[in-house]
Amino acid sequence: MLLPFYHGIDSPHPRSAAVVRYSFDGKELKYVSHGTPMHLEAGRGYTEPSLIKYQGRYFLTIRSDDRAWVTASQDGLEFQPPKPWTFEDGKELGSYNTQQHWLAHSDGLLLAYTRRGANNDHIFRNRAPLFIAQVDPEKLQVVRHTERVLLPDRGAPLGNFGVTAIGPGESWVTVSEFVTPEAKKRGAKGCLYIARVLWSRPNQDVPD
Repeated sequence: MLLPFYHGIDSPHPRSAAVVRYSFDGKELKYVSHGTPMHLEAGRGYTEPSLIKYQGRYFLTIRSDDRAWVTASQDGLEFQPPKPWTFEDGKELGSYNTQQHWLAHSDGLLLAYTRRGANNDHIFRNRAPLFIAQVDPEKLQVVRHTERVLLPDRGAPLGNFGVTAIGPGESWVTVSEFVTPEAKKRGAKGCLYIARVLWSRPNQDVPD
């Protein structure tokens, strides 16, 4: 079992990210080894990494204060130096200071994220709408023309969320409204949303 972590000495120091390998015998989870820590000497460093396996390779997306980062690995432990997320034209994705998460289908790799530049400066950290787009796994870039709104801007931040494969035919993205005072004035009530991603072809990597 591989689990991504971020760690640091204490809150004033930048955090680092690494992936840890565990064994599991059905009862106990035991540490086996960990990959080389990745460091960012800016702000809070690297935080909240998200890991996925796709077509035999491992992909990691990482949060930082100023931007989002991506890297890849053959074994899930030793990763290439992270690079900022960009679209395929080289322009930065614009996601920052919040999570990004993967959706993997046997036919393609996708990313769920929030970003700047969507007429959303009124939202705390531009955390709505929530987007989904296909990823080029070789170039580690988001394919801009595939971008779709997964959950619209309803007046409240949607930054921290979860992704789950429900079965071969669908995956879920779940998130609740972050009710800031400003969002409450816009009508936010702390609602929980479930976005169902329905695959046109069964996901061969997910059992029935």
